[in-house]
Amino acid sequence: MKVLIFNAYTTGQNHKLENPLSAEDCRSSGRLKSRIKELCGFNEEGWYSKDRDYRLPAGEMFTGPMSTQLREGLKLIREHEDYGKTTVDLYYPWYYCRVDEKREPVNEKDIVIPFDTAPLHELEILELGENGVPERTIELLERYDLVFSLLRPDDIQSLQRVFEVERSVPLIFLLPKSQRKAVNEDLPNVHVVETGRDLQKKLRTSNYALKGVVMRRLFEAACRDGFQVFEDIRKNPQIILDVIV
Repeated sequence: MKVLIFNAYTTGQNHKLENPLSAEDCRSSGRLKSRIKELCGFNEEGWYSKDRDYRLPAGEMFTGPMSTQLREGLKLIREHEDYGKTTVDLYYPWYYCRVDEKREPVNEKDIVIPFDTAPLHELEILELGENGVPERTIELLERYDLVFSLLRPDDIQSLQRVFEVERSVPLIFLLPKSQRKAVNEDLPNVHVVETGRDLQKKLRTSNYALKGVVMRRLFEAACRDGFQVFEDIRKNPQIILDVIV
């Protein structure tokens, strides 16, 4: 089984800069290229300085509580002797921070630079046929047998055209009750597993870390009880709440 985790970017990043990549930088291709070059350690004359090189794989860049918990879980399951027939991949939705400038979802191994996440709260809906991003995102999700979304409502809204497509792949959103309206649960294979304050108390964690803790504990359960748990969840997503507590 192939499992995909679609994760949200976090403000916490390995490099804390006063001037990371900003929304203003992304409005012109020339400006974007210049800023990427600068944050990769090169000055205007092309001279390189290691001290100004802020590149990292996406899976290592983000240091927020959710990302930290998720990484712990991924490390645990990937080191398990049964890992291989079942695999877990991590992707992020937004692409402007990619060093290679490709307009497609970011794999955890893709190299990115630090950026200001605040503008992500103001993104418009990406329409089909405009820049190909929704289409490539749909293609990515369809390559998996099971998809978990840890995205925020703003991310989900901007990728609305992606998530409203009918699909054969079960897509599980982790969301508190107050945010369920961000998802159209009438679509086939779209599910919401409620997080929120009650679950937060049960797991004794913070709201910021909660979704990462859910995934870590799910991976712990798979390592303890067998990877069949992913097939069980694919058939009935709501058992996640039983598996992790």
